[in-house]
Amino acid sequence: MLDLGVWFDEKLSFSEHSQTNINKANMMFGIIKRNFKHLTVPTFVLLYTSMVRSHLDYCSSVWAPYKKGDIEALEKVKKKATKILPALKRLPYSERLPDTNPTL
Repeated sequence: MLDLGVWFDEKLSFSEHSQTNINKANMMFGIIKRNFKHLTVPTFVLLYTSMVRSHLDYCSSVWAPYKKGDIEALEKVKKKATKILPALKRLPYSERLPDTNPTL
């Protein structure tokens, strides 16, 4: 079922919704990767926040990922996105995230 852009099934599982949004976010990430070869951290944060993260966060207060698999899939997108910056590429994920996450 689809209501206000949020996919869910009869058991109120939002796995389909999270997978759909992950696919959209990966497409947006691909656009960023193909079109912007030399990114600075502020530029990347702006592009990531507006083009990728907006898909991952859409209606998150409704579908709040609670399944381990859904959470790991969302984190995988974030891990992949933060590796695009040469300055942060070799840092561990826990150190890359605060540099690219505007809410921290």
